[in-house]
Amino acid sequence: MKKMALTLLCVAALSACTATTPELEPLPGSLTYGENASSRKTRAAPGTMIQNRFLHKGSMVFETYEVQPDHTYKLVRRSVADTWPPGD
Repeated sequence: MKKMALTLLCVAALSACTATTPELEPLPGSLTYGENASSRKTRAAPGTMIQNRFLHKGSMVFETYEVQPDHTYKLVRRSVADTWPPGD
């Protein structure tokens, strides 16, 4: 019985590892906001990381995009600074 319980616990723990994080949605000011994926392409090599920053509702937004094999952008990271410039 203990073996069965331990096995079920391990299966449950490992199944949680396969959960994916939700896709980030573009905000107004994002490089891909309001576009379909094929409308913005770059000559940068696939895997290149591109940075973007912009103001959104009074906060500074920092985004990182990864160039995909078809040369489109994929939003992979976003952080928001509540006050801008820093130190205010």
